[in-house]
Amino acid sequence: MKKTVRILLSICLLGEACLHAGVVKVRHEMGEVSIPENPQRVVVLDYGSLDTISALGASVKLAVPKNYMPSYLSKYKSAEYVNIGGLKEFNLETINAFKPDLIIISARQQDYYSRLSEIAPVYYVNTSLAKDQILETKKNIELFGRIFGKENEASIAIRQIEEAVLQVRQKAESSGLKTLVLLTNDGKISAFGSGSRFGFVHDALGLPQADKNIKAGRHGQLVNYEYIAVKNPDLILVVDRSAAIGVRSKNARVLDNILVKRTSAAKNGKIVKLDPECWYLSGGGIESLKKMISEVDSAVSKN
Repeated sequence: MKKTVRILLSICLLGEACLHAGVVKVRHEMGEVSIPENPQRVVVLDYGSLDTISALGASVKLAVPKNYMPSYLSKYKSAEYVNIGGLKEFNLETINAFKPDLIIISARQQDYYSRLSEIAPVYYVNTSLAKDQILETKKNIELFGRIFGKENEASIAIRQIEEAVLQVRQKAESSGLKTLVLLTNDGKISAFGSGSRFGFVHDALGLPQADKNIKAGRHGQLVNYEYIAVKNPDLILVVDRSAAIGVRSKNARVLDNILVKRTSAAKNGKIVKLDPECWYLSGGGIESLKKMISEVDSAVSKN
């Protein structure tokens, strides 16, 4: 009787996933996938998802890309976990030999969706490109909590994130700090605004944009020193891509420029370097999102 009730009464996850007799059916931007409950062998090609699986305490055999692994996830570099290469240069033969029950990917691997789907069910995570990144992250946390039997842990994590967002949003909105989020990459500078991969700074946390006309896009809008000077932000948040992937570059002093030094942000000591691993490599995870929100909180509060 209990089994029959379980089959008939599907549990819908944020309107996107339903549980039927040990299988979670999920719709995502790349299609629909049926994920088995409690998958025992999982390939994770998204560090944010690996972060969440780790934070939930899921017991599962994992195959992961160990190149550029964020330092706070360094335990996954051990021989206990199968190495499948990098986020973009991964080994399909190794993945196939691992015989996974589930493969988790993000935008970096979307071109391989069909090929990977031939190996196992593929769940596509779209946190960095979602219009509502906080909602998307919560959806993923709840989904992973469901399939790995960690519903309680997922609920606690979601509540903590919601409370942190509310607290920082109230502080950010009252601060009125015109903010510019910049990505530095080997001496080049890109700006990110609402609707972009770092857009939750404005969309969820409520910091006003120094430039309301930044073009939304995965790679941001290429800008220069003159642009920064003209927009004159009160707060500049900096993500160093080269540091995230361990590459030496010109980024260390890229904002050490006379035009940038004239901005309100520079004069008031509000050019803040963010944790590049969380912001560039593993955003959308439980721990990474908590840290990102905390860093914005600290930046707003900085005197």
